[in-house]
Formats: sequence, C-alpha cells, structure tokens
Amino acid sequence: MGGASEVGKIPNVEAALSVEETVLGQTAWFLHDQGDVQAAALLLDVEGIEWSPGNRFGDWMDARLLVPGWLMDRFTEDLLARIRDALLPIAERNGVEAHSVYVGPALPELGADWRSALEGRMTSDTATNHAARVRDPKPELRRDGFVFDSREELRVYEALKRAQATLPADATISIFPLPLGRVGVGNTWTPDFLVVREGRAGLIEVDGPHHRGRLAADGTRDRHWRNSGFVHIERILVEETAKDSELDALVRTFLKRLRTH
Repeated sequence: MGGASEVGKIPNVEAALSVEETVLGQTAWFLHDQGDVQAAALLLDVEGIEWSPGNRFGDWMDARLLVPGWLMDRFTEDLLARIRDALLPIAERNGVEAHSVYVGPALPELGADWRSALEGRMTSDTATNHAARVRDPKPELRRDGFVFDSREELRVYEALKRAQATLPADATISIFPLPLGRVGVGNTWTPDFLVVREGRAGLIEVDGPHHRGRLAADGTRDRHWRNSGFVHIERILVEETAKDSELDALVRTFLKRLRTH
C-alpha cells in the first residue's frame, strides 16, 4: 500500500493539546500557509489564549492573546485584524464562539521575593547581550550565546554570518547583535545590529509594522547615529526577511555601502 504524502502535514504531537493551544497553533499554521509569514511568526511568541465573556450574559467569548511585553507594540491593528479573521472561525470549529481578538500582557508568576529577584536580574552581569531582557527566552531565539527578540532578527544574524563566512580573514566583519549604547546627550538606545568592516561601523535595524508610524522618530535617531560616526544605517523590513536569497542580497548591499562610504 502506498503511504500518504508527508508534504504539508503538521507534525504529530505526543500529548493532546488544550483547546487554547490548538486554536493558537492551527491559526499560526493557517496564516503561514496563506503566505502571512509575519503574523504566523508573531503567533509563535504568543504564550497562550485566555477567553473572557463578551457580554455580561456570557453569550460569547473574546480571545485575549497573552503576549510578552517587549512584543506587544508589534501587534498593530492591521495585523490583529488578519489574525482575527483566521482565529475566529478556527475557534468555532474547536467549540468556542468568539467575537473579537485583542492582546494582553503575559504576566510572570511571582513569589514573595519578587523584589529581590527583579533586582538581581537588573544588576546581573551574566546576560549574554542586551537581548536577554526577554523574559524566559525561547531556545529557538538563542544562537551562539546571543538571545534575540524575534525570528526576523535571528534570520538577519544568520545572513550576516553567511556573508562573514565568504570574506577572507584579513577583511572580515564583526557582528554585534543588540548592543546597548549611550548616544548624544542622555540617549540610551539599542540598535538591532552593529557591524564593523575595515574600520567603518554601520547599523542594521529590523523594522516591523510599528515603525511605519514612527518615521520622524526613526529619522531623528538615525541622524544621531550618523553624528556619532556610523557611516551607514540600513533598515530591513520584517517582510524582507522571509527568503534567504533576498535577505542575503540586502546584506551584501549593506556591506558594500559600509565599505565604500
């Protein structure tokens, strides 16, 4: 007997998932299959779903996506609308009638020593880089001792490493993910990547949808970066990180400009 094709099949899980995790996972897979890589990638970082009554009679439910604080501003109205259009019919097929989707903070479990625990984290010098601000970072966001905020940032890091591997030892690049620096008078900022090549320093920022309404603020920040000596600043949209070939081309262009400025 011929076996069924494995192409496009979702891997089996050993234990049954909760309704909430099933709805979340099926929504992420559906959005990915529809080509909405951005929404699917963000759902991977959602820690769960909470249902709350949509009215005082409890006739329907609202879905609250539990999102880490550092990620909340990436859930724009447009992105939430795309998630809602996918999630609501999927929830109904899993026995939950929901009418709306919104985000709420994923809050940590606390003990009586939360003050000392937070103080210890804030003063600890064991963090690998500034990205360790992420609470309980997922293993898939770790690479080479660094912790990244998102899969898009990790993909840019991997593209930089691929470019680095093609360069000779006497003309290589240095890559600093998510360094924390003081710029100008009192500005403490974290660029996504600081890259140094042949005595020239440049920055790469990975811009999500939340940056579209911040062009003026981003322009002011870029001006401060340039005044501080960075010769080139490249802004890569999250949508441009989906394909390795396109991302590699962007990184090559960035490194070429960094060398010639």
